[in-house]
Amino acid sequence: MPGLRDTGSMNRLRWPQKLAISTGALLALWGIAGFFVTGFSPFAGQSDTWILWLRVNPLQNTIHVVLGVVLLLTFRSLKALGTGALLVAALSLIVFGLGAARYDEGVVNVLNVNPGSNVLHLLAGFAALAAAQGAVWCRQCDRVAALTTS
Repeated sequence: MPGLRDTGSMNRLRWPQKLAISTGALLALWGIAGFFVTGFSPFAGQSDTWILWLRVNPLQNTIHVVLGVVLLLTFRSLKALGTGALLVAALSLIVFGLGAARYDEGVVNVLNVNPGSNVLHLLAGFAALAAAQGAVWCRQCDRVAALTTS
């Protein structure tokens, strides 16, 4: 259209890729910020370290950084994003499950989670799952479009 210009590569990205970038950046930045609060010891276990309303420890920070980096490394390719985001979704939801189990008094809280941390893990898991499913859906749409134009 006349008068409109390309505003950059973000306009060429599909919604699953944009979701992966935002979720990955949030997780990675949250993990890095956590290291400024906790340092590197004690690595696992309960402590009284907080960022905003979320409790953190170095183990949880490491998990956040790793999961965020996986999303940031795989967003460029829809095929890689489908696999990477599915892995991140599974691990985030497992971490959520471990955090939910910690409310049983017999379980040691190695992730130092609280209800806010559990909400973050649940939302990150579902966002990654949506990105994975969306990437697969976009690839399938691309294949159908290629077949109908041939």
